[in-house]
Amino acid sequence: REKMTNIYMNIIHYGYWSNEPLIVACKRTRRVIFTMSDSKTLDTHLDKVEVLHKSEHFIVVNKDFDVVINSNDPERLSIYRQLSYKYPELANEKLTHGFYVAHRLDYSTSGVYLIPVTKAAAKSAGKLFEHKQTKKYYLALVRGHVLNRNVFTIDYPIGKDSRPEFMGIRMCTPDYDYCQDPRDATTKCVLIETGYIDNQAVSKLLLSPKTGRRHQLRVHCKEIGHTIVGDYTYSDKTDTSQYRMFLHAMRLCLPSHLENIDIQTQDPFTEADARNNYVVE
Repeated sequence: REKMTNIYMNIIHYGYWSNEPLIVACKRTRRVIFTMSDSKTLDTHLDKVEVLHKSEHFIVVNKDFDVVINSNDPERLSIYRQLSYKYPELANEKLTHGFYVAHRLDYSTSGVYLIPVTKAAAKSAGKLFEHKQTKKYYLALVRGHVLNRNVFTIDYPIGKDSRPEFMGIRMCTPDYDYCQDPRDATTKCVLIETGYIDNQAVSKLLLSPKTGRRHQLRVHCKEIGHTIVGDYTYSDKTDTSQYRMFLHAMRLCLPSHLENIDIQTQDPFTEADARNNYVVE
């Protein structure tokens, strides 16, 4: 399965898009059991940050789900609080949260997250993200079986949801009258496999955003009729049975002149993790 995922990344990376079906032979019958995760606090998770890479220029972590990047609340767990605890000698007192910020990951999203250590690294990474010279790959489990498309592109502009109850919370597409300031957004997608969670159909997708709109992958999945499993916000507050939102930043490629970054994690959405309660079709 890992080999097949790498093949799909190459399809997205090099632009080999066709209408030919891609076949994945990965069938399992073992049933897993769903369990709820504990909440994450400074007391329980301050020292629980997985570092994937550390150099004089960058730190790359495998961000846990349901953890913010940074926060002004001194009592709230964040990635930057974890890093300041693990590497106090690297925390910069001149910066509000101790470290530079080059990009974002949603609170509910897990996976590869890069932190510049120096001002020069922050400038380099910032320019690469701004000029779309990075490559990002995500895994998602979405509701329903994606049919009749194995490799496809989602092209829907994304803007702000201007309804008072959703201002600053949700994004949307121009199909809705309340969509404000929509901007072009493109996501490349590959169907990896289909399966079931709690006897409900789901599909595993590899997603590569070509633009960096807020909540882009979540909005795009919703717009094609396959909301991400566990996405409370874009399921209209109905998907509450899962222990997490099933979106994971699996790989980041950042070709900085200081250091070439290409970091990948394992797939967290497998049958091996009992919390997923996931069975491959």
